Amino acid sequence: MKALAFSNNDIALVAWTYDRHLDGCLGFAIFRQDLTAGTEQALPAMARFAGFEDQKDATTEDAPIQKFWWKDLYVRRGSQVRYRIVPMGGTPGQLQPLKDAEPLLSNSVAVTADRGIFEAYFNRGIVATQAVTRALGDKANGNLLLKRVADPHDSVRIALEGELFKGVTSLLDQADRTAGAEIFSALYELNDPRGLEVRLQAHDHGDPKIRNVVLGNERGKKNGVEVDDADSDNRHNLHAAGVNVTDRILPDGSIPHNKFMVLEENGKPTKVLTGSTNWTSTGLATQTNNTLIIKSPLVAARYKEYWTSVKHFSELGADAPKKLQDPAFRQANREANAKAIANPMTLEDGSAHIEVLFSPNTEDLLQTPPKEIPNDMARLYELVGAAKHAVLFLAFDPGNNSILDAAGNALRNNPNLFVRGALTSTVRAANFAEALHAGSGDEQPGKAGFNVGVIGEDGGVKKAKGKVGAAPDYRAIPADAIDDAFGRWEKEIYKVGFAIIHNKVVVIDPFSDECVVITGSHNLGYRASHNNDENMVIVHGHRPLAEAYACHVLDLYDHYAYRYWLKKYPDTFGKPLSEKDDWQERYIKDSEEKSPELRFWLAATASAG
Repeated sequence: MKALAFSNNDIALVAWTYDRHLDGCLGFAIFRQDLTAGTEQALPAMARFAGFEDQKDATTEDAPIQKFWWKDLYVRRGSQVRYRIVPMGGTPGQLQPLKDAEPLLSNSVAVTADRGIFEAYFNRGIVATQAVTRALGDKANGNLLLKRVADPHDSVRIALEGELFKGVTSLLDQADRTAGAEIFSALYELNDPRGLEVRLQAHDHGDPKIRNVVLGNERGKKNGVEVDDADSDNRHNLHAAGVNVTDRILPDGSIPHNKFMVLEENGKPTKVLTGSTNWTSTGLATQTNNTLIIKSPLVAARYKEYWTSVKHFSELGADAPKKLQDPAFRQANREANAKAIANPMTLEDGSAHIEVLFSPNTEDLLQTPPKEIPNDMARLYELVGAAKHAVLFLAFDPGNNSILDAAGNALRNNPNLFVRGALTSTVRAANFAEALHAGSGDEQPGKAGFNVGVIGEDGGVKKAKGKVGAAPDYRAIPADAIDDAFGRWEKEIYKVGFAIIHNKVVVIDPFSDECVVITGSHNLGYRASHNNDENMVIVHGHRPLAEAYACHVLDLYDHYAYRYWLKKYPDTFGKPLSEKDDWQERYIKDSEEKSPELRFWLAATASAG
């Protein structure tokens, strides 16, 4: 018998097993013990038994969990918690703890971003939820949601962004309270006039002159007209506030996609912030994102070198656009990447090794078929292909020759791998299925036979000729929503804007000493390496960080997997709770035979504290 809890800054998760079928068990009541507050509380229930569909405020004592793992989405941030799992029997409405099965007690976990030399922040960011629909009321729609999240004090925005605003602005806050500090940042989108822009402009407090920003351009519509710089008004406001702004306006086909920030103290880089989060209200609240702070002068110095190079070529290219991604810039990134891969940095506290890779790093823009294999993507393929236990990932729309192909190939070569991923693009989800079933041809990327669609951050897709997409495989699913009301469920908002899942994350073997976390701005595909300004950070051997990212990936996967299966098999997945104990057979038969998800979580025994 065992129960294991995991956490990040946003959620906690608990998995458990009795290593046998529990006769008469209709599910589990789960109690959260908040060790900080000294309280115990039954978790709220989501499903209901037949005849109890209208039961309000039911807990898992009333409607027990018919699974062997569960997410606690209501856990208090900053708390230290553990979980008591109680098998329940009897009949609906008259449930009692089973007499012949002792309750389980998990290890305790802290719900915090703190991961030693790292801080990892994740938002809630999912708009396709019953909570969002009900919070918006009868007129729930995307336009109303956009209005709500534009206000930093709105309850819907606060719930969706979680601690992400705090994470994204933390280095700014530290710079503002530290004498001799300065910020060096490269950003892509900027559109949160009442929130993030206030902080970046130092309008509320701080000194705009200590902020140095290379601000890229986002293509889009302004007053109904396609423009090269959709955020031009916000750019003007940043200049007007006195921030040291370097404009970086890349031509069509490339995007200045970085979202990082370096903190210098007394002229020396000390920390760096990276991740997938754009400085927009939607980046904070209506799409899923992550922010990673690395408290390492070594890593911060490498980012500062790249920032200086980006600024230099931005100034050269102000009147000569071809200079913006000059061959010298590309070559410098390619050579620096090769050194980083060959000799990863050891972090100052000895807790991990790290590779920092930058784009563009090829000789030229992406062609069809690709003429070059980017060294950062070759490294990603190598690491994913070497996975022993698990590959988890989140992506927006990586294009072809991407993490989808790498993960599909890895699973095809090692059927025992636990592979789970979720992404925004339905089109790209098919790439995983094709690679898994050998439909994409070559195992290695970049060879003839791969077609490359032209994919930009705006989500537009140019369909590759002659390629018929396979149906998505359940291990790599596109985001979806409940599109029609049924039972207790209401219709959900599918998305707001282009992105739903905006993370760029890969987690490999998270419960191993050889675990790997890959994140940054890089969209995890060939196009990003060829055409865009990007950064990718690869962290080796830091299990607390890997577990935090694993929680986030599988939180999102679990959310969208239910909607995937519900749409595919509505009669099965739309049913009430079972009134028999045979529901267990989906998850466990004996001590050796368990579902893949349960085996995955229980493999963490050695690392649970």
